[in-house]
Amino acid sequence: MKKKRNVLIALSCAIVLGATAFGIYFVSKPSLPKTYVELTVLSSGKIASVDIALMNLLCAEGLPGAENLNVDECLSALDQWAELVKQNEDTYSSQFFRNQGRYDNSYAKFQVVNLGLTLKDDLKCGYNQELVRSGAMEDLQSTRFFQNSRDLFLHGFVETRVGSCSSLPVLMVAIGRRCGYPLHLVTCKGHLFCRWDDGHERFNIETACPGVDVQPDSYYMKWPYPTTEAEAKSEKYLKNLDSMEELALFVWQRAMCLDEHDRFTEASEAYFIALQSFPDSKYLKAYLSNVNWRE
Repeated sequence: MKKKRNVLIALSCAIVLGATAFGIYFVSKPSLPKTYVELTVLSSGKIASVDIALMNLLCAEGLPGAENLNVDECLSALDQWAELVKQNEDTYSSQFFRNQGRYDNSYAKFQVVNLGLTLKDDLKCGYNQELVRSGAMEDLQSTRFFQNSRDLFLHGFVETRVGSCSSLPVLMVAIGRRCGYPLHLVTCKGHLFCRWDDGHERFNIETACPGVDVQPDSYYMKWPYPTTEAEAKSEKYLKNLDSMEELALFVWQRAMCLDEHDRFTEASEAYFIALQSFPDSKYLKAYLSNVNWRE
């Protein structure tokens, strides 16, 4: 009886200790932002732990085109897409080993090609061709490109499989990071692309083309618009964006959408938030000044 009692006491202690440990873990586990406002008040340290897809989706909250936005469903879909990318990598990796020269003897480049083709060919994610036909993509003098949030943020791909150069590179990075790839967002004048950079191997990834292409930094100093060295420095072109700069980029796109729909007060607030991470951007300052004048 005494032995049985001791066993019961030991078991009870184990349960209590386990519950206490779980409680400590539960309390200490960082809570994720659930709204745009919650996201934008986080410190830089906490922003660094937020999934880029979650940041992007929360920045679409309340915008035209995001009336049916369901963040949890979108994130679940992206998780499933990442699983498909990994399955395809396992299926087609033999192609790399049969012809490594086709991928410059880089398994990383094979992984990126597989990622891009899975998104474009298997999942049918592509560009809104109406933006191309209308000339909105080349129009840097207005905000008409930013009219519909589905063209700018990840929910567009989940809902309609359609986006733009503002969202397809983000999709590549969001899915790639889920697969463990060291992908970064990078900007150039009037365009967004992504980059593989693991500290040893570094190359740019272009998706505004059939399939996936690799281009040097010098390419983006001329395309899609000529860029000076001073401009590249002030606008933070051709650098890996950190988490705060990624957030600022998404907030900037949000501001442009609000601006296009004459929601000037909200646009001004968003431009100001973005300016904290791009303090020398003459374009951002001009947009903020213009919207404040019209407010």
